[in-house]
Amino acid sequence: MMSSKLDESTYGIAAVARLTGIPLNTLRVWERRYALVAPQRGDGNQRQYSRSDVVRLQMVKQLVDRGHAISTLAGLDEVELRERLQLHRDAPSGMTAAARSSRVLIYGDALPYLIDAWRDDLAPLEILGTSGSYADFESRACLERPDVLVLEWPALDPDMPGRLKVLEGRSGAGRAVVVYGFAPAQIIARLQQDGIVAVRAPVTAATLREACRLDVAPAGAAQAAVMAAAAAALEAPVPQRRFDSKTLAAVANLPSGIRCECPHHLADLLFRITAFETYSAECESRSERDAALHGHLHQVAGQARALLEDALDYLIMCEGIDLGVYSST
Repeated sequence: MMSSKLDESTYGIAAVARLTGIPLNTLRVWERRYALVAPQRGDGNQRQYSRSDVVRLQMVKQLVDRGHAISTLAGLDEVELRERLQLHRDAPSGMTAAARSSRVLIYGDALPYLIDAWRDDLAPLEILGTSGSYADFESRACLERPDVLVLEWPALDPDMPGRLKVLEGRSGAGRAVVVYGFAPAQIIARLQQDGIVAVRAPVTAATLREACRLDVAPAGAAQAAVMAAAAAALEAPVPQRRFDSKTLAAVANLPSGIRCECPHHLADLLFRITAFETYSAECESRSERDAALHGHLHQVAGQARALLEDALDYLIMCEGIDLGVYSST
């Protein structure tokens, strides 16, 4: 997996996260648990990924988005990954002429980089172009009159729904899709009332493609994305706890002479999320639908706990904290 060409162009982990759509913590977990790629180490022991590493990660991300378990993909080579992707592309998509004719214009900070890697997976949508400048995007929208406007915003303000409706009218677009990081519930509700599709970042190629389909009602696209995410989460096993309550209590009560309070905060978060994990597993289910919902919540809580445990493990290592006398693991 690791390139033997020492002079090959390499990418830092932040750039790889943006190019693949894989969160930083997920990248680290995939490397450590599944040896998915083996990046070289540069100055300061920083990860340096080759172009072949990036391509492999992009293919794996696309397959995970389609419901494949990461554990079943880790041992596949590039040819085998491409064969699995081709099976999805050859399968009947069920898309109508309305989906095939959708012409999409995209604005954002990270999305323009991701779109280049996703073009095959966004087909048959026609990507007219991407822009990192909102003024340029607005001008192109009015000139090229796309079917769908896609805008990426880190945070939404109360004026956003009104501005988008005006731009929809000026451009003649049939739909606007907003990919957002943070937003108050009332703004999301307003967007939905106005027929604007709101998708929480990080977004995947499959979710974006569904959101841009003019033959699917906005509410239907959002529900499909949620159900797909839930199905993918349920397929992954719930990781075992790595820090018991005694160890977490020791971290929470460490002397305050340490350089920051992050160990305390992480221990508190782990206590809370572990409690919710237990609650969701034991919560009363009055129907099959309730059982599926609580099963999903339990799975997601366990995966979130595992990420926080990774963070705490790394922090303990960096700070040189010795928990050997407290830990039972």
